[in-house]
Amino acid sequence: MLSLPFNSKNYHILLIAFVGTGLTLLLYFMNQQILAGIAIIITGTLLLSAMISLDAAKNARPLILADLSPNHREIILENAGTSAAEKVEITAAGIDEPWHIDRLEPDTPTRLTLPKMVQSLIVEVTYQVQDSPRKSKAFSLGKFEPEQDPFKPMFPLFGWKEK
Repeated sequence: MLSLPFNSKNYHILLIAFVGTGLTLLLYFMNQQILAGIAIIITGTLLLSAMISLDAAKNARPLILADLSPNHREIILENAGTSAAEKVEITAAGIDEPWHIDRLEPDTPTRLTLPKMVQSLIVEVTYQVQDSPRKSKAFSLGKFEPEQDPFKPMFPLFGWKEK
């Protein structure tokens, strides 16, 4: 049996490239330069999207996000990445017991109930991806920064005053 040196994803990229190039050349030799230009733009777009999806599948990793709920009684933990996070441990400043989650799947939010309502909180999330070393990320939740005025000049000229 014939063994191909590339996987099926590379086969899709090569198929798009050959079909797109062939269609472009066919249209060009039929004196349809505008349609050939459109075909080459569509082919390039399809090739780029196939290469990006192949790269994203090859480099899958979790992206952990944390936030406080609107009533400030829960921590909302979400994995916005493309891979599952395993052995997740969440520790919060001022709270003795950490939370443990065995596996946090992609695009899966989890709510962790706080013992009391808080105004601000510092949370550290430690997780592992398969057999790699554990990673840690700290979040400062609930602290509101004052809203910046987009029209405030960087260098106050001409007697500009804060109101």
